[in-house]
Amino acid sequence: MAHPYLLALHGLTLALPDGRILFHDLHETFGAELVALIGPNGSGKSSLGRVLAGLSQPAQGRVEHAVPVHYVEQQTGLLHATSLAQLAGLDALLGALRRLAAGDARDDDFAIIGERWDLEARWQAMLDQAGLAESMTPASLSGGQRTLLSLIGAFCSEAGFLILDEPGNHLDRERRRFLIEQMQAWRAGGRGLLVISHDRELLEHADRTLEVHARGLRRYGGGWSLVSEQRGAELASMEARLERARVERRNAEATMRTEAERAARKSARGARAKAAGGQPKIVLNALPQRAQQTDGARAERHAQRRQDLKQDVLDAFDALDGALERPSFPLLDLNIPDGQSAVVLEELVAPWGPRHPLDWGANGAARIAIRGPNGCGKSTLLRVIAGEITPLSGRCRTLPAVLLDQHLAMLDPSNSLLDQLRATATQYDEGRLRQYLALAGLKPDRVQRPSGSLSGGERMRGALLCAVLREPAPRLLLLDEPTNHLDLHGIEALEAMLQSWQGALVVVSHDERFLAQQMLTHQLSWNQYGWVSKLGMAYCD
Repeated sequence: MAHPYLLALHGLTLALPDGRILFHDLHETFGAELVALIGPNGSGKSSLGRVLAGLSQPAQGRVEHAVPVHYVEQQTGLLHATSLAQLAGLDALLGALRRLAAGDARDDDFAIIGERWDLEARWQAMLDQAGLAESMTPASLSGGQRTLLSLIGAFCSEAGFLILDEPGNHLDRERRRFLIEQMQAWRAGGRGLLVISHDRELLEHADRTLEVHARGLRRYGGGWSLVSEQRGAELASMEARLERARVERRNAEATMRTEAERAARKSARGARAKAAGGQPKIVLNALPQRAQQTDGARAERHAQRRQDLKQDVLDAFDALDGALERPSFPLLDLNIPDGQSAVVLEELVAPWGPRHPLDWGANGAARIAIRGPNGCGKSTLLRVIAGEITPLSGRCRTLPAVLLDQHLAMLDPSNSLLDQLRATATQYDEGRLRQYLALAGLKPDRVQRPSGSLSGGERMRGALLCAVLREPAPRLLLLDEPTNHLDLHGIEALEAMLQSWQGALVVVSHDERFLAQQMLTHQLSWNQYGWVSKLGMAYCD
């Protein structure tokens, strides 16, 4: 009889070194399926992945492995590897197979090979599909190519369950398609995967999704589209909860007023009875004391009831407010006439990338995407447009521009966002800067912390404000892979903020869903002949 699951959690509790509990008493099973694990940065997803893989120990409970588990972490690739096979962790096995093929086998080579006689063919096929060649040196590889080799090593492993931590980071569109195909083939072979990711394209292929939530896991029965749909239903539920809390508070206030008025009338009748006499003196003297005790108890009960109702409304509002949060830029004077040039490239040849001169331009509040595979020169072209790199030939003219790189280098991690804005946006007083930070969805207690302690999404929004509020004011915003390392909330907040940007925009990104939200007016796409504008505004051949 086949085992009912490949991996299981039994009463798992996970704590940080400082004692903070990340998860408590988790019970979960994983079968031959693709499961997505989502949640905010810092919520413990990677820590949970390492415990599931057996690389870390839980505070309580246990993890049961019915099959071998292979874990691929975010930062991949040996720093001093001498070959691609070593980067993939397959050098010993491939070496044994090649010695055997050359008639030079060692005594232990058969034990190393085991039953994996087809590995050489699988290795070469995957290299071809991934656009890699074994003749390439590790030192020449990009971060995305190193990630690919770690993934190839996982897909060529003998494991029955894979845990992939942010596998789509740094992968271009073609390599991401390769990853999706390999994940689907792995699952079709009766094996399981847990994918820790914020990449909505990858998440779409999940059979089910687990979201880290309040020290536990919230379960969704499908991929990202279904999760998004269910979140919409949850939003409607939050709105209904807030309305119920408001109605209940109004009704309870009316009931308490009626009770108070009834008690006041009863007290007045008692006072009149005492004045009129006709009852024993001991009874008449006890009436005020009894009424006072009753009024005091009622007042205390009503005060507690009002506090509870108020808290219900506040809790419902906070939940809804967080769900509806749409960060935005302040309204700035950024009117760019349609006929004004935003970017003009004249016979431009960048230091890296196509050597064909590029003649191209875009006017007005253009929103431009630069697209192409890893290593084609997208970031170099962006830095040329920003004025950070001198072109080999030709020239570039733009509106006043500012570049945010992938690492947000403009932010000092030891300094707060508020202090950095004070130094950057000297034309605004502190009150106005706090308003702009709040508009960007940054809470008052967050803007005074060192920026290095904030989430990726908070740092991105703070950096955007520092960029656009500086003097002289930029009118062209340049972004290089802005969604890298952001969690889902951070990506959605960034999308909302950029939708309110009134200036021109140039963005380099592999995130197709992110680009679809940017209301693009132009696209520069790489091909083997150079850069091509797909909207017909310009062409480079």
